[in-house]
Amino acid sequence: MDQEPLLSIGELSAASGLSAKALRLYDESGLLPPRRVDPFSGYRSYGADQVPRARRIAALRGVGMGLARIGVLLDLEPAAAAWELRSWWRQEQADSLSRAAAVGLLVRDLGELPEETDMTDRPTLIAASVLHRGHVRPTQQDAVLHTELGPGTLLLAVADGFGAEDALSARILAALEAGVREAHAAGADPTSALEQAWAAAEALAPAGGESGSTLTAALLAGGRLHVAHVGDTRALLVHGDRVDPVTQDHTQVRSLVAAGRLTAEEAEGHPQRAVLNRAIAAGAPTAPDLLIRRIEPGDLVALLSDGVHAVLDPARLASLLAGADAPEVLAARIVEGTLEAGAPDNLALALARVA
Repeated sequence: MDQEPLLSIGELSAASGLSAKALRLYDESGLLPPRRVDPFSGYRSYGADQVPRARRIAALRGVGMGLARIGVLLDLEPAAAAWELRSWWRQEQADSLSRAAAVGLLVRDLGELPEETDMTDRPTLIAASVLHRGHVRPTQQDAVLHTELGPGTLLLAVADGFGAEDALSARILAALEAGVREAHAAGADPTSALEQAWAAAEALAPAGGESGSTLTAALLAGGRLHVAHVGDTRALLVHGDRVDPVTQDHTQVRSLVAAGRLTAEEAEGHPQRAVLNRAIAAGAPTAPDLLIRRIEPGDLVALLSDGVHAVLDPARLASLLAGADAPEVLAARIVEGTLEAGAPDNLALALARVA
């Protein structure tokens, strides 16, 4: 009788789209034990029939289900498993409503941001931006801007387009800039100016199809950084040698990692790790995160498309952003480093230094 053909952990990883680290986790949790473990080398071998089970586990982890609940569901007959999944999701929805009510109370208790009292000493802001097509992409779908709105007030923005409309990201930034200028001239505070301008930007989302864009905008004014953000373009705040993320990528996988419901190892090899669940696109939530941080002299604000931050090693990127060099010099180094790393995507970045 012919023996069942076995797959190595690397072959199962390639067939299922999961990383070897994730497959080891599923082995340790008892969800996907190998068919054979070599007693000398410890190498794991799997059956070809285990590929669908691996994909199913990944899909359930991708919606946030815990390992123990997955173990229960996988042992059920299909109809019972479907009801188990529906029951789990109903509780998730109830938990979300409960959290929404609690968040509403906290927002009310926290109140409004106090007004800046010293508006006479406006910091000097020095900015630079770069746009590059990269080594692989045939077109440029990223867009970038940096522009002064007045003494001590600077607008930065990066948009990363996807789909068939190459000029979409540039049109979105043009609409955002016009809206921010109008709101700023009318006396709106920075966060309100970004929120008001956002409506004009999101109105450009295609009515259908696969095209869309990320959008991350930053207003530097009065010793504060005001950010409006949707997608996986990132805003970073560099203070000396410390690089602090201001934004969080809007992917389902990233959100689950942040909530402790998916491990970094699982996310690293998850088939949907780069799929956005918020963007300026048809059918996607387009309301932005609105974030405020204090900025001090010497601080650097960096907006980076994923063509930069997903290509450069985090330690390498941090070393390029650190130091007191002018934004123009830093931007050139970051582009050079990204190109040396292969630059498979368009890249866009905008930097501003508080002098």
